Amino acid sequence: MPGNTRPREKELWERALHRPAEEAVPADCPGRWWVAHTKPRSEKALALDLERRRIPYYLPLRRRTTHSRATGRASHSIVPVFTGYVFFNAVEQQRIQALTTNRIVSTLEVVDQQRLVFELRQIQRVICTDSEFEWGERLEVGDWVRVIAGPLMGVEGVVRGRRSRARLVLNVQMLAQSVQLEVERSLLERIDPPSFHSAR
Repeated sequence: MPGNTRPREKELWERALHRPAEEAVPADCPGRWWVAHTKPRSEKALALDLERRRIPYYLPLRRRTTHSRATGRASHSIVPVFTGYVFFNAVEQQRIQALTTNRIVSTLEVVDQQRLVFELRQIQRVICTDSEFEWGERLEVGDWVRVIAGPLMGVEGVVRGRRSRARLVLNVQMLAQSVQLEVERSLLERIDPPSFHSAR
């Protein structure tokens, strides 16, 4: 019945949090591992579609707690670790089936299959322990980035410093001056260096 769909999904995500790494990311599948870049907020929907098609997949998940500004009440949910990405294992016919879900923007071919399996299993081992961890795109000093959430959303700058909070430098090139601030790395995404800045 439709009314039971949500509880079944919640149970599926709860189980995913505690699946052994070798089971969550099997190395003996007949196909190859691919990275699916999904449409916005489509990670879980794609995972369910792959499940129905019996296509092996791995969607790293984490628990998230948010608080209502109005009431202060805590809300708990299970969300993807990597926003916009799902890993799946498929032969070519299955890859085409995955594309028919209309939830995938593009697929990225994985050259080093063994390395990906190793890295994903490490992530799943961390998830299984319920350890606290930080997530986000790996950023290097000198990378151009954009703030993707919060009051500074849309601000662009250059990363300086290797601490957990990135030092973001906002340059005014004509004045040879800059403003520097610290931003959580999880709120940043890497972008291509702009050739110039223009008011929009």
